[in-house]
Amino acid sequence: MRTKLSFLWVYVLMNIIIKDIHDLFRPGLLKEMQNGIVNGNTITEELMLIGGILLELPILMIVLSQLLPYKSNKWLNVCAANLSILILFMNPPNDLDDGFFLIMTTVGLIAITVFAFKYYKTTSNTNK
Repeated sequence: MRTKLSFLWVYVLMNIIIKDIHDLFRPGLLKEMQNGIVNGNTITEELMLIGGILLELPILMIVLSQLLPYKSNKWLNVCAANLSILILFMNPPNDLDDGFFLIMTTVGLIAITVFAFKYYKTTSNTNK
């Protein structure tokens, strides 16, 4: 189960990264970035810090899914996945490809929640 959860966090992270790379090909985005205003939002140091922290969550969960003991692993995965879903839907997509990546990322996060809820203690993971 630890491997499944880590794998799903990698899937979520890759969707986020690929969406951001994919967006770089949107006409006018680089000009917006140079001007410091993207999709009507002024890019500040605080906004960049928040974005970095949010991107760090799946990276951290890849590792923690392997290292944490059973009970905290289960509940941290459920909480982190649902927090990520909430954050994703706070900024609705602007176009079809963003909507597609939102759906694919959400599917991964729902899978994490479902697998984590199904995660039960066995003799092979009691000491982990």
